[in-house]
Amino acid sequence: MRSHAEFALAPAPGRSRQNRGSEVVRAALLEAAIGEFAGRGFAGASGRRIATEAGAHQSQINYHFGSTNELWKAALLFLLDELDQAITEQFAQLESNEQADQFAAMVRGFVHFAARRPELSRIMMHEGAAPSERLAWFVETQLAHRHRQLLAAWTNLRNSGIAAEVDPDVLYHSMIGAASMLYANGPEAELLGIKPTDFDLTERHAQSLIALLLPGRNKDF
Repeated sequence: MRSHAEFALAPAPGRSRQNRGSEVVRAALLEAAIGEFAGRGFAGASGRRIATEAGAHQSQINYHFGSTNELWKAALLFLLDELDQAITEQFAQLESNEQADQFAAMVRGFVHFAARRPELSRIMMHEGAAPSERLAWFVETQLAHRHRQLLAAWTNLRNSGIAAEVDPDVLYHSMIGAASMLYANGPEAELLGIKPTDFDLTERHAQSLIALLLPGRNKDF
């Protein structure tokens, strides 16, 4: 059974040994923070646990990121970069400029990302449950423009008779939940006999979601 590959974190060649060591520590802290924030939320996270998991000293969090708050932001930006990369990879396979095909590629990229990186959804389930400066920063700097682009594309697809009759006001959260909850709640899925790490399951999941969202689209991708 195929599983989702992990992203490799390696220093660029040609750097000094000192720089490589610093980059390795920073990457380890970032990865440990992603796991900590996903599992406990920002309020429950511990800088000491993050440092211990990374094999680093707690003081190195401030050295590399300035504060735990900035580390949280860096973790979100890192995950969003991976999400954008996953979607870009799907776009690269397109042989069509049709908006429906582009939307389908975006959905497929997001589903595969959510399967590989359930931490983003878990972090946002923690953070989205109560107002905070971190949530406001995330919405203002990262989410709002993505949301506008999504709704613009959806409006065009609905007007073309391709998209399902889903109200734009509920589209974003409906789509995010449908694409990611299986993986964010992976332990629950496993108790139901579902293997969220199965690559073939993710393929079927993506195709099913595309079919639900774009019933007027005829071609497969």
